[in-house]
Amino acid sequence: LFERMSALPPNEVNQISQLVLDKLGIEILPGEFSSHGIGGGGGIGGEGGEQSDTSAAETAKTSFELKLVGFDAKAKIKVIKEVRAMAGLGLKEAKEMVEKAPTTIMKDLKQEDAEELKAKLIELGAQVEIV
Repeated sequence: LFERMSALPPNEVNQISQLVLDKLGIEILPGEFSSHGIGGGGGIGGEGGEQSDTSAAETAKTSFELKLVGFDAKAKIKVIKEVRAMAGLGLKEAKEMVEKAPTTIMKDLKQEDAEELKAKLIELGAQVEIV
């Protein structure tokens, strides 16, 4: 199965992965999947995030999050398409993410990458913060 999946184009692997996660009832936000496997860390919400925020503030910040704060109603479709491309999401997931703004779009970004993605989204009519 692995050999067959590894031969597929990346977008098809992403779709299959999303279907498996949906079937299992697991939700992973972009940037949340790490080399430590699924389910490690504080997860969504919870109190685990406060500790990592404190330790990150004590050291030089090297990873950033891209947060969609809002968007111009006329630019909604363009913003959805760009979020979909950036985060490797399906159309439905990207639409849901954009509509529930303010929300984190991507995590664990280098500052240069975060600035570049922020500029693209602002150009399309989105209000974005780097956290």
